[in-house]
Amino acid sequence: MMELAEALGQWLAEDIGSGDVTSLAVVEERDCRATIRGGPGTLSGTGAMALLFAQGGISCELAFVDSDTLPADVEVAQLKGSAREILARERLALNLLAHLSGIATLTTAVVERARTANPAVKILATRKTTPGLRELEKQAVVDGGGGTHRMRLDDAFLVKDNHLRLCSSVTEAVRSARAAQPELELVVEADTLEQALEAAQAGADRVLLDNFPVEEAAAAAPAGRPHGVAIELSGGLTPENVADYAPHGDCLSLGVLTLGASPVNFGLHVD
Repeated sequence: MMELAEALGQWLAEDIGSGDVTSLAVVEERDCRATIRGGPGTLSGTGAMALLFAQGGISCELAFVDSDTLPADVEVAQLKGSAREILARERLALNLLAHLSGIATLTTAVVERARTANPAVKILATRKTTPGLRELEKQAVVDGGGGTHRMRLDDAFLVKDNHLRLCSSVTEAVRSARAAQPELELVVEADTLEQALEAAQAGADRVLLDNFPVEEAAAAAPAGRPHGVAIELSGGLTPENVADYAPHGDCLSLGVLTLGASPVNFGLHVD
């Protein structure tokens, strides 16, 4: 991901175009104060928001920090600076807060639900993220109490079904990966119990049981235990059924955390 400051500049330019014609026409150049209010939910994105305003010479005093739980319609930040700059940056700031806090809020709910069934289970984000927003969206999951799968293709092995169609076997894929970069975590996605057993016996660090019904996941999960292999469950998991799957895995990964979260409501009001 590009540096956040550079990204914010590009996103702001996309929104402003050649200029905020409304503010330039009807608002005289002067300073003002404004507040941002929002909630309920789990807060995320305040760092990006504060930097966005700072780039316009606007002070941003936060009343909460990321991962805090917000009640409904609470004051989150106070702003002071150029009225035109505040208005020009308003929508981008609120979009980021709404989207990222939505991810954090959904993650909080999923973590709480899963841990009622397995207090030790980890909830993970995937690479199903919005282009350009991966680091912010992954951090929002962390703010909500979750964790992250690999950030990029270069920081862990994940041998998937398409890889296995292009190589001779699960065992050979594990051997090749170990030989290439032995220091990286090695995860093998299994579509069947047989693949899960082979991956565990071959020495994978983690076996990902993909799209297993709950009953099959319960039967397959013990396969890796004698080999010290962690079990991840993914595919078919939803916020509604995570408690059913949680007892059978060390971690659960859900693309919906970053792809399906509803935004949290925020608004900016000039005092």
